[in-house]
Amino acid sequence: MDAFIEELKSIVGANGVLTGDDVANRPESWPPMGGCQARAIIRPADTKEVSAVLKACHEQGQAVVTHGGVTGLVGGARTAPDDIVVSLERMHATDPVDTVNRTITVEAGVPLQKVQELAEAEGLLFPVDFGARGSAQIGGAISTNAGGNSVIRYGMVREQLLGVEAVLADGTVISSMKDVIKRWAS
Repeated sequence: MDAFIEELKSIVGANGVLTGDDVANRPESWPPMGGCQARAIIRPADTKEVSAVLKACHEQGQAVVTHGGVTGLVGGARTAPDDIVVSLERMHATDPVDTVNRTITVEAGVPLQKVQELAEAEGLLFPVDFGARGSAQIGGAISTNAGGNSVIRYGMVREQLLGVEAVLADGTVISSMKDVIKRWAS
């Protein structure tokens, strides 16, 4: 394994890096049309690790493809042999539902269905819904501004979103996280 992959392994730990057959046996599209061709799959566990991985890739000029649930239908997760995949599958933490403000904070790798179930358990509704709800991750739904089955009534994902914490390609973390909606009259 090359030195750069070892550097990434030092960031995310041994369990956070997949290579060889572990990469080739993973689909990179829906429907599956062959295995992933990437050099490695890096699986950070939190925002800090995503930031460090992207910073290292940026400094090396390394191409990165992000993987979530790999349920998109446009081929955005397809890779070339020299690419590094950053998979958000280990980023599945959720905060308790804030029933007073009717909000929930979740990491990008949380499946859409889990978000729906957490809301429902508190008597609330997270209305974004589509067929891949069990495997599609909330980060992908947000990044594509998904609509789904209830879009006419409830709107796209952006209508359900208070804020986002994101990592830019150079590793910079930006945040617009909010706890409540505030609307001021003008």
